Amino acid sequence: MVPAMVNGAQKKKGEQRVGPFVLVDELPGGGSARVFRALYAPEQRDPGIPLAPGDHAVIKVLRDTAARDANVSSMFSREAELLSMVEHPNIVKGVTRGVTAGRVWSAIEYIEGETLGTLFFIMRQEKLRLRPELVVTIAADILAGLAAAQSIIDHRGRPLGLIHRDVAPSNVMVDIKGTAKVIDFGHALLSLREEPAPEIVGTPGYLSPEQAKKDQLTQGVDVYQVGLLMYEMLTGERAFPVESATDEALLRAHSSNKRSPWPKTIEIPIELKALVDQALGEQPEGRPTDAAAFYALVESLLNDPEESRD
Repeated sequence: MVPAMVNGAQKKKGEQRVGPFVLVDELPGGGSARVFRALYAPEQRDPGIPLAPGDHAVIKVLRDTAARDANVSSMFSREAELLSMVEHPNIVKGVTRGVTAGRVWSAIEYIEGETLGTLFFIMRQEKLRLRPELVVTIAADILAGLAAAQSIIDHRGRPLGLIHRDVAPSNVMVDIKGTAKVIDFGHALLSLREEPAPEIVGTPGYLSPEQAKKDQLTQGVDVYQVGLLMYEMLTGERAFPVESATDEALLRAHSSNKRSPWPKTIEIPIELKALVDQALGEQPEGRPTDAAAFYALVESLLNDPEESRD
């Protein structure tokens, strides 16, 4: 735990607090931040937030080394700001943020469920794949959330041109009701305001060709990455296997769009396969232009989304 973050003389013995939250346990991963499950336990002086006492939240606390890096610190703060600008059932909710004992932190919605990364690992181990109707339902959830994020405007009503850039399995949560939610906007690019950094941003195995080639990025990047997730849900295998590939070989495969072909032993509805192929077009111009456009195509294949989650 992090004793330096304890605040307030009214705390119980051994209780570790960050702002109005009591830390429960540390969660795996996190990278530049430590991640904790916490309980909302406000003290009298704490400002109100849209949680009830005892509700869970996820607390991200920026590590000291990351806090000293201006770029990392800026990305951390910007993610919290972006989440405060959009509210959608398929995007993780931003709750609040602050500084406690010199440590920068943010609080987001606690989602009871698993990431697609965990689901995909189990699928590969057990040689499983998802039903096409469930793939369509999950994809529609992801695209609905991305469409909301891609349409974020600033306080003057100007679009930001947000590109998530890292719609990888580890950045999609599926809750206990089967609803998919997009998380982790730390690497989002505001394409109408910023130029992408010279280094490649994203997850190996889930990069668009233009990311790998460091070309101009559009919101079609997110469309391509959702296509990769759909391919993996339908087949149980990655479109770009990473286990045996060197970094250079994997980048070459991404750059030239040399993905695995569709398995001939699996029956997949022709219209669904065609949609995935369209999303995975090598050139952005050949894909749906953004998440909203791709959502409209995927939605046409939906029957009863709630029934599909069962």
